[in-house]
Amino acid sequence: MTRQSISPGVVTGSVVAAATTGAMVAMGHRLGSLALPFAAIGAALLHRTVTAGNLLLILAGLVLHVTIAFGWSIVCVLLVRDAGWPDIPAAIAIAAGGLVTSWLVTVLTNAGVASVLQLGDRIVLALVYAFALVVGMRFAFLPLRNARSSAVSDPL
Repeated sequence: MTRQSISPGVVTGSVVAAATTGAMVAMGHRLGSLALPFAAIGAALLHRTVTAGNLLLILAGLVLHVTIAFGWSIVCVLLVRDAGWPDIPAAIAIAAGGLVTSWLVTVLTNAGVASVLQLGDRIVLALVYAFALVVGMRFAFLPLRNARSSAVSDPL
C-alpha cells in the first residue's frame, strides 16, 4: 500500500476509534466502571477473567479496540474506494461485521465486549461505528485545497 492508500484509512480509523471509545466509556460508566468494556476485550485476548480493576486487561483491551477500529476502517475505505461500494452500505456492512465478531469472540472465549454489554448497547455501538465510518470517510476524502487555489478557482 502506498501512503495515499493508507491515509484515508488512518483518518477514518481515528474518527472511528475516538467515537467508539467514547461510546464504550459511556456504556461502561453506566455499568459502574468506565474501564469494564476494555477490560472485557483484554480478558478475551489474554484468556483471563474479566476484572475492571486489572490495569493490564484495561490497557490490552484499549490497544486492541483501537487496533481493530483502524483495521475495520481500512477495510471499509477499501470497499468504498477500490470495490466501488457506496459509503453508507459499506459502513453498515462493517458495523454488522463488528457486531457479529464481538458475539463470536464472546461465544469462543467467554470474554469480550459482548460478555459485559447487553445486545441493545452493542447495537448502539454498531450504529456509532457505522456513523463514525461515514463521517471519517467524508473527512478522509475531502478535496484538498490550499487557500491560494481556492481563491483562484472561487473569487467570491
